[in-house]
Amino acid sequence: MRVNLEDEEYIIASLPKIWGIALGLAGFFHKSKEGVLALTDKNVIFAPHYLYITPKEREKYFGDDKARVGKLAHYSEADLDEDISKSSKSWMIPLSSIVNVESVTSRKVNFLRITFKDQKNKIKKYEFAITRAVINYPQRQPLMYYSLDWDEWVNLIKSHL
Repeated sequence: MRVNLEDEEYIIASLPKIWGIALGLAGFFHKSKEGVLALTDKNVIFAPHYLYITPKEREKYFGDDKARVGKLAHYSEADLDEDISKSSKSWMIPLSSIVNVESVTSRKVNFLRITFKDQKNKIKKYEFAITRAVINYPQRQPLMYYSLDWDEWVNLIKSHL
């Protein structure tokens, strides 16, 4: 039985090893997190969960420096629901609350930026990227990011708004 996802909600696309970054004042108090970025028919979901992927799988999801649209193998709606339940730091952004989706270049890196209104009607922004280098001590945090082309994801999310 699903707790966080509706029974008829399904995954359209998902990506592993994505780092979620909260912008603004919220980002000052929260560290970046590594996890799975998923688009369902009702939400954009970021669930902190480390998944190991092989170099061949990496090419499938991030080949030619593009964030590809596809589904993770062996990762179902039940797995996503479980990951959301495991971490209170999961982000669920209803598609109806999204104001803007764009690819933004900052520090010579392209980020996927999602701007939305939260439950209190305040504008929030989250950015997503994959890392080139990570520091593990004292806490796992990214050092450098890859510059990906996010156009496929931007167009997919906009088509479901």
